[in-house]
Amino acid sequence: MTQVDERMDDQAYLEDVQYRDAGNLDARANLHRKYGRGDWMDWVAGHLPWRDGLRVLDLGCGPGWLWEAAARRTPGAALDLTLADLSPGMVAEALNRAGRGAGWRVRGETADAMALPFADAAFDLVVASHMLYHLPEPARGVAEIARVLAPGGTALIATNGRNNMAELFELRGVVWPGEPVDPVSWRFGLEDAGPMLAAAFGEVALTAYDDDLMVTDPADVVAYLTSSPPASDATADQLERLWKATRDRFAREAGRMTIHKDVGLFVCRAPRRAEMRPHP
Repeated sequence: MTQVDERMDDQAYLEDVQYRDAGNLDARANLHRKYGRGDWMDWVAGHLPWRDGLRVLDLGCGPGWLWEAAARRTPGAALDLTLADLSPGMVAEALNRAGRGAGWRVRGETADAMALPFADAAFDLVVASHMLYHLPEPARGVAEIARVLAPGGTALIATNGRNNMAELFELRGVVWPGEPVDPVSWRFGLEDAGPMLAAAFGEVALTAYDDDLMVTDPADVVAYLTSSPPASDATADQLERLWKATRDRFAREAGRMTIHKDVGLFVCRAPRRAEMRPHP
């Protein structure tokens, strides 16, 4: 089993360093925007079950990119939106973006996803995109999502498979040895998340997001890799070796690097209320 860098298990590190603001996240998102479909946020927004007055929790909201896309799709829909993240910096950025939605009531909350400060059945929709794998115990986060979701509500939960972007992790392994698999997928990946979700929801369906990256600039690959540990703490020698390995890879592929993605969205309904942990 591949282990994620121990700092990515450290909630203080995630809040104070890795996700203090959107800088590191943006370096990774840039690779997808520039070389892939570039419509992830619009695609997720297309799965939102819109209706006026919808009570929404975006758990692990990040910088709020989803709500820019959502505002473009449904400019007139009323929305009661709660933006929650472990990082106060992320919540502040998300509030700024989500505030552009006309007719929306928006509030922010710094919150631990394993112990949410919300009442049972408080939301009609919960979005948790690429965040449950950061929790030391994802099952607790899933249980909390089910607890705060209303009986007729929907949870949209996105994650990656083990082979997601394996080419990148293979390249990183030239300098920092490890298996060429997504380092967070072992905890809450597409292969294992289904049973965990089925324990908390009566209905669980998975939709794949089909996309591959055809990267033409080695600098964008290096920027992605150095946005998180261990490469974010690279010595000068390690960074030089990473650059060499990256250039060599591009040379072998005639000036471009193909990166395959394995990403999906679970649509979950019918929370199993009898099995939820009571809210303290």
